[in-house]
Amino acid sequence: MTRRGAASVVAALFLAAPACTSSSTGSQHDAASGAGGSVGGGGSPTTTAGTGGGAGSGPAGSSSGGLSGAAGSSEAGAAGAENTAGDGATCSVCDAYAEPQALGTVADARLDALSGMAASWRNPGVLFVHNDRDQARFFAVSESGELLQTFDISGASVSDIEDIAVGPCAAGSCVYIADIGDNVTPRTEYVIVRVEEPLVDAAGPIEVALADFEQLSYSYPDGTHNGESLLADPATGDLFVISKLAAGMPSSAYHLPAFGGDGDASKVGDLTVPAAGDQPATAADAHPCGAGFLLRTNNTLYEFRTPAGTALEQAFAVTPVEVPVADEQQGEAVTYRPDGGGYYTTSEGASPPIDFVGCN
Repeated sequence: MTRRGAASVVAALFLAAPACTSSSTGSQHDAASGAGGSVGGGGSPTTTAGTGGGAGSGPAGSSSGGLSGAAGSSEAGAAGAENTAGDGATCSVCDAYAEPQALGTVADARLDALSGMAASWRNPGVLFVHNDRDQARFFAVSESGELLQTFDISGASVSDIEDIAVGPCAAGSCVYIADIGDNVTPRTEYVIVRVEEPLVDAAGPIEVALADFEQLSYSYPDGTHNGESLLADPATGDLFVISKLAAGMPSSAYHLPAFGGDGDASKVGDLTVPAAGDQPATAADAHPCGAGFLLRTNNTLYEFRTPAGTALEQAFAVTPVEVPVADEQQGEAVTYRPDGGGYYTTSEGASPPIDFVGCN
């Protein structure tokens, strides 16, 4: 069941993923062009062409542009990654990954239980993060960890937020907040909260209220499940939740229809990870051009690649590959860079690091 906030934000989703280009070979994944991207742009989920302020900090090839307005261009420099704004936009797929590099630390006291992270589509160099608790709130930080703004979703009621994603919607791009944890009290109903992705203004007020939101409530067909991993399909807006079990026990994946449709979650299938020696699954993120997804555990990171010419859902059936991840105290969050040229990770708790892995 979908519940709307003060003013309904969306209608049905019919946005397609950008074409996907290998970072070293130039091979194409079959995908429709023109993903949601910046509002008003209808192009790449990284940026739309425009003017911007100073360059964002971070690894070579990271996004540059101002933090306010419809942000500037993206310099896709990691291992020849390619990104072109507008219809038919491309984003990169890394053939291999480099070693992790530290970008900074999230030191602000308001972020004392960081749990989820998602790279902004509208604001180059900005990461959205949230605490692990019952407050409908998320934060914008720079790649180096500086707190830029706080966004309160006024009127939304949540119990145990565990992950965050950015994905398509009729407004262009939206932030999805996953109230899918089962750590506080046993529950039979879970919630995804969605708001239009805000523009971040580092010179504006530190706290911003977002009054317009939607809530999608759902149940599982096979009982209750604790979860900490949310995927938003960049092509369709469909959502996927991955369960969290005990250490070394493989998770299961569940599908949710895009906002605007009703219906409970349906099981996609059982995964082969976490494997023996792995801690439980704590986060996931869909590749921005539908090329697969990342699944994080406290101590490992896996990538599932979508077979060429197939939908994201097909990635759940493939054998994942373990990919590089920084040695973090309690690995908790992961998100692809919006052009596909690598990914960010961080740990739970106070003053966590922000680490980046680019294309090799």
